[in-house]
Amino acid sequence: GVEPLGEDFDPAAFHAGLKRRASPIKQVLLAGDVVVGVGNIYASEALFLAGIRPTLSSARISKPRAARLHAAVRDVLARAVEKGGSTLRDFSNAHGESGYFQLEAMVYDRAGEPCRVCATPIRMIRQGQRATYFCPHCQKP
Repeated sequence: GVEPLGEDFDPAAFHAGLKRRASPIKQVLLAGDVVVGVGNIYASEALFLAGIRPTLSSARISKPRAARLHAAVRDVLARAVEKGGSTLRDFSNAHGESGYFQLEAMVYDRAGEPCRVCATPIRMIRQGQRATYFCPHCQKP
């Protein structure tokens, strides 16, 4: 896969890569063969920003939705880098400071809490041994 913050991360190529897979879109983002470096937190957050249900088959992603997801992946990762990464128990940057991105999470680790946009309770499901968080109202299948 390509580096999402690099110049090679092209919306058309991203869409073509998604169309070649029939797995749930979140699994495709995590797999690393279409795009690299999109971890569990960032995948959930990018899918929320793009309004895409994480269980949707990546082969069914339309060109406009792929373009929104492309922009959301870049946005989420750029903000995470700016904030110093995600706040995980063992995370610290080169200066020994913990990251702050998770404090701003829209869906990640917020199961049962109201969506920050529509107040619908955030849901958590398991996908490939990983927790996936989404808003059933804001994220369409």
